[in-house]
Amino acid sequence: MNCEICGRRIEGRLKRVMIDGSILEVCSHCAILAEREVKEKPKSKLVKTSSPKIERINIDDMEVILDYATTIKKARERMGLSQDDLAQKIKEKASVIKLIESGRMKPNMLIGKKLERALKITLFTTSEDE
Repeated sequence: MNCEICGRRIEGRLKRVMIDGSILEVCSHCAILAEREVKEKPKSKLVKTSSPKIERINIDDMEVILDYATTIKKARERMGLSQDDLAQKIKEKASVIKLIESGRMKPNMLIGKKLERALKITLFTTSEDE
């Protein structure tokens, strides 16, 4: 290994030093220029803390509620949004919103979750709930 200051090959043990805020690996001759020698930091021990248990729900067990079309339409109107405004808000096409509100298209999980967040409604339920 070569000294990071003078470029000479380091004979013996290299020294880790701090010079102008940078940690460098240098030879013993250049180490006298250092502000201080840097010792290896002891590896910190990770302390495992218990985390709260989160109930996981399988996506396959989720179903769209039966009256999703009217729920979405009423929530959109309650918020004073047009179909175009809602589409823009959730970054989808207005035609998708029109199809969903007319009941001709069920929202998939991705679009449904966007609609739930934007309109502050619940569109999905587990199979057990029904």
